[in-house]
Amino acid sequence: MEQKGDWIMGIFITERELAGLKNAPEGSRQRVFCRELTERTRRNTREDALVQSSDTQEWYHLCWERFSDASFVCMAEGDAAVGQWLYKRTMEIVRMDEDRWLGPWFRGRSAQPSGFLETSHITMAVCEAIANCPFLFTDDEKQEILTAIREKGMKLCERYCEAIEKGQDTINNWFMVLLNGFGTAAVLLGDEERIRKARHWARLAGILYNRNDYGESVQYSNYASLHLAHLNEVLIRSGCAQEELDLDCYTRLMEWYAASFLYNKPLAEGGERYPRSFNFGDSAAIFRPTADLLAHIAVRCKDSSPRQAGLAAWMFETMYENPALGPDELATFGFFNQYQYHTILMLPDMAVPLSPIEAGLPETLSFEGGQIISRDRWENADAAIAIQAGYGLLNVNSHRHHDQNSFQLAIGNERMLIDPGHCCYRLQTQRESASEMAHNTISVKKKGQLLEQKAVGGNIFRREDAGNRLLCSYFWKHVQIVGSDASGLYAGAVEKAVRYWVMDLPHMMFVIDVISAKEEVSVCAHFCANNRDGRLQVHQATEQRLVLRRGGRALKLFEAYAETDGKETASKLSFNWTAMHDYYHPLPNQAGQGKEGSVCRYLWEGPEGKEHVRIHTFLMDESEAVKGWHVYHMEDGYVRMESPDKKRILEAKLEDGCLLLRDETGECHKTEALV
Repeated sequence: MEQKGDWIMGIFITERELAGLKNAPEGSRQRVFCRELTERTRRNTREDALVQSSDTQEWYHLCWERFSDASFVCMAEGDAAVGQWLYKRTMEIVRMDEDRWLGPWFRGRSAQPSGFLETSHITMAVCEAIANCPFLFTDDEKQEILTAIREKGMKLCERYCEAIEKGQDTINNWFMVLLNGFGTAAVLLGDEERIRKARHWARLAGILYNRNDYGESVQYSNYASLHLAHLNEVLIRSGCAQEELDLDCYTRLMEWYAASFLYNKPLAEGGERYPRSFNFGDSAAIFRPTADLLAHIAVRCKDSSPRQAGLAAWMFETMYENPALGPDELATFGFFNQYQYHTILMLPDMAVPLSPIEAGLPETLSFEGGQIISRDRWENADAAIAIQAGYGLLNVNSHRHHDQNSFQLAIGNERMLIDPGHCCYRLQTQRESASEMAHNTISVKKKGQLLEQKAVGGNIFRREDAGNRLLCSYFWKHVQIVGSDASGLYAGAVEKAVRYWVMDLPHMMFVIDVISAKEEVSVCAHFCANNRDGRLQVHQATEQRLVLRRGGRALKLFEAYAETDGKETASKLSFNWTAMHDYYHPLPNQAGQGKEGSVCRYLWEGPEGKEHVRIHTFLMDESEAVKGWHVYHMEDGYVRMESPDKKRILEAKLEDGCLLLRDETGECHKTEALV
């Protein structure tokens, strides 16, 4: 296949990159990834249709990735069969009416429609086809394609972005996604006025990021950043940047991503290894950042932000160890993040990988959006915990759960206490997954009715109090102490909702709750244990003592002390099931969606009263070794956790509104009074 001229060559791919790929050594990682992309493209274009018989997605949810792959293989490999497939699919979409470009039935329609996520993805798909493979189309067809991009794609995306800026209400990842479709189309069309507008909106998008994280979820930060980085790549490659672009906004996320990552592990026995991460809010348990985003940062920011660029290269090296890992059809709308051809082209220019240890990251990292992530060590950690504690005003919100004062716990390579993740948004299961009852936090009831945590609100246009406050986060010796007050989440009905995490990782932790209310309420502490494969083993020694085991790791989870209105009152233990999800799918009843029973939920609820105290102890070790760890009640009121050799001791009690701690030396530490 011979290319006739370069027409608009360089918007996505440069001649230098193609030449470099052609001359790359056969066994290089670049060639390996290229071969796999070519193979998956040929598999995905065998049938004369956009959606293949093996696919589970609808066409608008996979068209961008499919067109991206096909246009690259057609151009770089000269594959005529793939080119013919791409030609037919492009003309099919171009000749669809505007309503089809708006996306599926659940996207609302109006008299003057504006774009949706699908609109941007469709626009990007058609831009890929004509920019990378203009030789497939006649001059008349090119004009037809450009008209469709302008009238059905760019215009609808522009209306959306204009409405967001003008209305100054809800702004989130959608803004970056539709901005990508709008701005890329503007560059392709050579529309200088709209290119300037795209740069303006890109600067606005950069304000949505926090100092070191992003206010929606780790998954949606990636989705937003993938699109913003793609637009920046297009502006850079086309020479339309003109002024300095803000690449730092998403480059700052690399430490958050590295801290969230746990390990690679098969989903099923004998299967492929998948990355696992801490996943608060709407996030996949198998989260990994999209490779094109990592490559963009590892290349474009290696001089300005060498540590973050090195971390990006390390995450790519670690999480993309298998370039054939699938399914590829879920790449963005399924949040089963993948790599596209920019990863392949930019591989040789990436920064030298820096592991978290080489980058000098501490084992405990705190993030502005409220997460505190700790582990005993970076490599082969025996224990890692992620806490959703107090946070500041958010620049963006969406896709957050009612999960304040919640946490997740991994012991070795077993996620023991989990977050449910997310599934199809049109399911009742998803609404249940967002509830505080599906998280490792407390719930408060008044006369039997749940006082639901208020939803997280506020953004750059509309500032809103967060509702919970980080009280403290510090170390006393080797013991980490985190305190958070969530009383602001209960519309004035609760005066105090303080949770302390007192951690001596990898083996010991207290979780202490102190709740005060104006009227009598009951308090329930719930813990959600991972049973995704049916392999959780649970031993109930007493109503206050549980031992959870998975994969050779164990957790002794005890309610060590409970008090209501100043009197010791043992809570009642109950049990039920809920669901956790491995990864998202926009349609129901699909792989990745967890069944009820994939979480075993244990709930300790006490009697009604105005003042409540709960002290839970956590002892973590290998399955047999955990038997040697013990919890005792001391005569002076302390609750003691003790190692098998009695050389590690951690004790805690509440006294006069303060938390008192002691270790094996007998030295006492006193926190400030509770709020």
